[in-house]
Amino acid sequence: MIMVNKFHPAVRLWPIWSVCAVLVAAQEAVADFTSGSLVVSVIGDGVTTVGTTAVPITLREFTTAGVATGMEVPLPTVAAGANYAIAGNVTSTSFGFLRRSADQRYLTMAGANADAGATGFGFSTSSFPNRVIARVDSTGIVDTSTRFAGNGTTPRSVVSTNGTDLWWSSDTGSDIGGVNYVTLGSATKGTRIVNNQTAPLNTRNLGIFGGQLYASSNVATPTSPAVSFRGVYSLGSGLPTVGPAAGTIIVGGGASNSGIIDSGYDFFFADANTIYVADDDTATPVTGGLQKWLFDQGSWSKIWTAVPDGATGMRGLTGLVNGSSVQLYGITAVASGNGANSLVSLSDSLTGTTAPSFSTLATADANYVFRGVALAPVPEPSALGLGLAGLAVMGSIGRWRAEYRRH
Repeated sequence: MIMVNKFHPAVRLWPIWSVCAVLVAAQEAVADFTSGSLVVSVIGDGVTTVGTTAVPITLREFTTAGVATGMEVPLPTVAAGANYAIAGNVTSTSFGFLRRSADQRYLTMAGANADAGATGFGFSTSSFPNRVIARVDSTGIVDTSTRFAGNGTTPRSVVSTNGTDLWWSSDTGSDIGGVNYVTLGSATKGTRIVNNQTAPLNTRNLGIFGGQLYASSNVATPTSPAVSFRGVYSLGSGLPTVGPAAGTIIVGGGASNSGIIDSGYDFFFADANTIYVADDDTATPVTGGLQKWLFDQGSWSKIWTAVPDGATGMRGLTGLVNGSSVQLYGITAVASGNGANSLVSLSDSLTGTTAPSFSTLATADANYVFRGVALAPVPEPSALGLGLAGLAVMGSIGRWRAEYRRH
């Protein structure tokens, strides 16, 4: 009789490794978005050009070379099940920004609860008071179950750590302007974390870097003396969920049209000492474009401003850092406001002091507008994948033991 050692690698261990590899590969293959690609929020129906008609929002994937992959996620245009309709309009240029969650698994953005095609629709009116947050995972599954009253506000930006904890920003409206904290599936606006004394209620984009919440604005608080928050500022300590949280200006400040940051929107931290800010200002002195700021010897300084060809400025922004190299991707602002704009890219170094040139990657089709850009979400390691990884480790230990006993 031949006795078989249950730890023998040829009999027991290699089949486990093979099965693990096959099953894990199958798990990874279900992701629809491609890791490392870009996702752009596209506003429009191909017909509506101006006005306050509610139009669809689609998330479209591009390679980093600007090639559309064919992967598109249309957000709900009518309510279905637990999901509410979410729409935008072509005219409102301050909404539609995308963010990838801190755990990289989700994309988030905000819109209004209106069926596509609804007329008389406008973010700044109370005719359609309800606001909706959309969360999209790496397989394109959409969750628009988070809806709340937002009288008179334009919802602008949503950031998240894990797809459940959500911070959303808006302009001044009724009693909920500024920044609020809410959780996925909520039917209320959540908890306001700013007041009108320590940070502005008219808030634009939100971002998370190093576990800290940041925001952008182009206004000052109304207190006397007024404090300027024109630029990018930190909000509270860490990731506040209750208020009031005080704002501290990081880059910008100064009076309106002072030539610093007059109309800041999206921003990207390359590291703790390097921040890029998208600005769409066209008033003299013009600050529109992409600004680079560096922190050195205790203060921040604006290093350069670059403007993409054919644009008046920028609004959406994201980026990647590889060693000392920075790759940036942005959405341009154009003179017509709601005219066809572009997805652009720019390569820089962390210590670079000369503005590089932009490359145009893709341009919006007729009667569509690009608004936000983010890196594609990545899939969560599945329970099965983690379990198989555990089996693989156990198998490796078993094989080591068998080999050890043989020697």
